[in-house]
Amino acid sequence: MPQQNNSPEENKKIVRRFVEECWNQGSLNKVSELLADQVHFHDPVFPNMNPGIQNIKNHIETSRKAFPDLKFTIDDTIAERNEVVVHWTARGTHKGQFLGMPPTDRKVTIDGTSIYRVEGSKIAETHANWNLATMMTQLGVFEVPKEMRGEVKQESKQEVKARV
Repeated sequence: MPQQNNSPEENKKIVRRFVEECWNQGSLNKVSELLADQVHFHDPVFPNMNPGIQNIKNHIETSRKAFPDLKFTIDDTIAERNEVVVHWTARGTHKGQFLGMPPTDRKVTIDGTSIYRVEGSKIAETHANWNLATMMTQLGVFEVPKEMRGEVKQESKQEVKARV
């Protein structure tokens, strides 16, 4: 097991800085300060992302071009040993191409969870989990089937009387 150099509270601060400065403010020059050189990023929406700071910088830049007003709000944070779990909500307006989807100018709100592993004072690995279908539905490029939306067919008065 890797040796921990920081307290869970210090690790939370590193993760909060990454979310606020890199994602929310788009300060890509801070990425090298907060992430390990060969940081690993795991996200089922981006399964082919290779390790490394430059790949994370490109990912943040691409995401912020697609959603220039992108803002992550940290809803809850849990830290133990060298891991920090963040439950977050992201909001933004789709102004540029994202995952092959042309801009829709629609607003989206998505929630998710990320787990960060901190080694020394830098993030060495992150696992993100969020629902792409939720975003695509809000952008109007994907429609969730009625059965999955929880919509129940309303019976007419005649159908109810016929059953009784």
